[in-house]
Amino acid sequence: MREYKNDIAGSHGEVQADVVSRSQCRDLAAFEQLVRKYQPYAFSLAMKFLCDEAEASDVVQDSFLRVWKNIDHYDPNQKFSTWLYKIVTNLCVDRFRALKRNRSIFLSRDRDPMMEDLPDERDWVTLQSQEQLADIIRTLSNRLSRTQRLVFTLRDLQDLTVEEVVEITGLSIGSVKTNLHYARKSIRDTLVRHYGVVRGEL
Repeated sequence: MREYKNDIAGSHGEVQADVVSRSQCRDLAAFEQLVRKYQPYAFSLAMKFLCDEAEASDVVQDSFLRVWKNIDHYDPNQKFSTWLYKIVTNLCVDRFRALKRNRSIFLSRDRDPMMEDLPDERDWVTLQSQEQLADIIRTLSNRLSRTQRLVFTLRDLQDLTVEEVVEITGLSIGSVKTNLHYARKSIRDTLVRHYGVVRGEL
């Protein structure tokens, strides 16, 4: 997670601005540089949000098509990574909404959606040693409300600051903090209930 963020955050000098500027002039070679540089970054976000490699790949492809189509509207006073993040995030939210709607059709009433796809293993120590916790948390984040999932993915899974989340989502800082609190609480409570985790272990 962090390596993508550091790579991008430290790359906004004259060279990067020049590449964006040439891309705005429809220089395909320059745009290919942007794609190569930011594709892992975009895929990291999409994958954490959607938890599906094929869907994440489709979102990334659609994101860069949208970037190419709208790059004339990019404001050079804004970090390119933030502008890209907004595009990827919006497409992820749209795709997530569609996927959730489709999945609900096949979800029987007697199943608990919070427990769907979770490992049956109830040994917390074993889970930790098998490095399954991250996968379980990503699975549980899929059960959050759209806004909570968005904030949790950006802040805790992508490791952005609260200020960056505010800029990307357009939410107020209070809304970001509130949704983050409830997202963390929901995931923590499920881990306690399903795996018998002691709160101090989280």
